[in-house]
Amino acid sequence: MKANSALREETMPFVNEYISPEDSATYRLAEIDAKVIGGNKSHDWTVDRDQDIYLRNLANGREQEFRHQGHWTFYWKGAALTIRLDLLDGKGKPGHPGWSHWRLVSLNGSHGLPLALKRQKQAILDDLKRALVAYKDGGVFSKNTDYTITLELGD
Repeated sequence: MKANSALREETMPFVNEYISPEDSATYRLAEIDAKVIGGNKSHDWTVDRDQDIYLRNLANGREQEFRHQGHWTFYWKGAALTIRLDLLDGKGKPGHPGWSHWRLVSLNGSHGLPLALKRQKQAILDDLKRALVAYKDGGVFSKNTDYTITLELGD
């Protein structure tokens, strides 16, 4: 057990960064972007390169009543998953700690996880939580220092 926790500490954590043209080609982001209604202008992500995981916001609701609804790609060790995350609440002033409360509404749309990943669901959710903590209040645009999140699972 100690070996696992030590190994975890040695891995590179999630970071918020702009996506390089090379990474965009490697992860075929133009193909993902083409599927987003109205296109996608997101050129940043929250990535853990050592674990081959990234979280990327594709779109948020346009109308005020839907603005809290986010559509994301969560690439997890070779599998590009689509997720819908609703931001229920959040607080934090620039330069201070902050927090957010998310609800995972869907994981890979109505299809759910591919059969090969079903046994990995808890690990996927744990990594999603780590990515959201690193994403903070806006990825590369984040202004908070320390951050905590609550991730609620939808029905």
